[in-house]
Amino acid sequence: MKTLHCNALQAAGIFFALALQTLPSVAQSTSSPLGKTDFAAFYTEAPLPPSSIAEAARRAYGADWRNPDHFSLDNFYKPFNDKVERAVDGYKQHYANKTQAYYGARSEATLHAQAAAQANQNPVLASMGGVDKVSQMSEAEARAAANKAAAEYMADPFAANGVQSDGMTALYQKIISDPAYAARFEKMSEKEKEAELRKYMANDKPQVKTPAQMEQEHRAFEQQTRQSNKVKAAMEFQQAIADFTARIYELQSKYVQERNERLNAPGNHTEIEADYSRKYAQIPEVVYGEYGRDKDIEQLTKLKLETATRHQAFAAIILKQDVESIGKLKANLKSVVAEYTQYFHTHKQDINGNMADQMQGTETESLFANFEMGLLGLAQELAKYSRESVQEAAQWEKNLQETKSGYGK
Repeated sequence: MKTLHCNALQAAGIFFALALQTLPSVAQSTSSPLGKTDFAAFYTEAPLPPSSIAEAARRAYGADWRNPDHFSLDNFYKPFNDKVERAVDGYKQHYANKTQAYYGARSEATLHAQAAAQANQNPVLASMGGVDKVSQMSEAEARAAANKAAAEYMADPFAANGVQSDGMTALYQKIISDPAYAARFEKMSEKEKEAELRKYMANDKPQVKTPAQMEQEHRAFEQQTRQSNKVKAAMEFQQAIADFTARIYELQSKYVQERNERLNAPGNHTEIEADYSRKYAQIPEVVYGEYGRDKDIEQLTKLKLETATRHQAFAAIILKQDVESIGKLKANLKSVVAEYTQYFHTHKQDINGNMADQMQGTETESLFANFEMGLLGLAQELAKYSRESVQEAAQWEKNLQETKSGYGK
């Protein structure tokens, strides 16, 4: 898997900075399609090209190439493409409904004001000067300020809330750096968590604290831990989706590259045409009465048939190779989506679908939903590759049949 790695601290800074620049665009309702689509089934169903070039011509032109059905190819692939579109529309409609339900009739100005108010509550942004100051920075300045603020915040996240506790900070750092410990801590009861916190705070400088202050510190720690987990999960999910996307892109690029190499293999259409031009120039001219001089029709007819036959033969080879190559691409994509499906079900409990967190950039269900719609789009890409292969092969089959029959002369 291609790794799009970046320093975690820098990523946190960039993440906070960029989160301020966007407003929610998609969301979810009570019956999300997320994690329920059988992508492999769509890939299996995507039509492959036929192995026969004659069948490719029938798919492209209908039963009679002399009277071609110009919609034949569209009509063949339309049912499958429509099926994929319906599945994608299910996602779009679902998230559009949820967006409308959450945001209602709020104006854009209200949404921006709410986003700014909520963002200003973020201690990282607050240390950067708030939304107004950040909006006046250049992109480079904003990124630098975000990196610095995020580093300071992650080093001592409680100072921003007026809580001074080395032990609390140490426990927080233990949780975010040790996944196994974090999992054990999460399963503790409230009393066990409080006892663990007190153990870490045992060496703090003695301070006279009221019960209310102790409760404030406990709430601050719980809140900070939850927020940290959201940010950490968001960053990890973004990286995972980026990795899956990179693998898919590499598979598609490899298919396109290998097909281009096959099209340019020895004996390709360009070479056939060059050979035709060379042989055409060598055909002598003869006198045809009042018509005048022209290439010897017998030799020219023979050359045209020979050339059309060579084109059709090369196209037939490419067609069979396309069937194999697209089938291989299907298998590779199925492997990727199988890994994605496993990843999703392993982490689905950590996927954040809270609309309110979109403004802070820690809502992650939209990330997965958009990715899944892209996975559906891959099924249409497979159909497109198939259609292109059929169309190219069919043209050369039709060309041969026209040449044989002298069609159009």
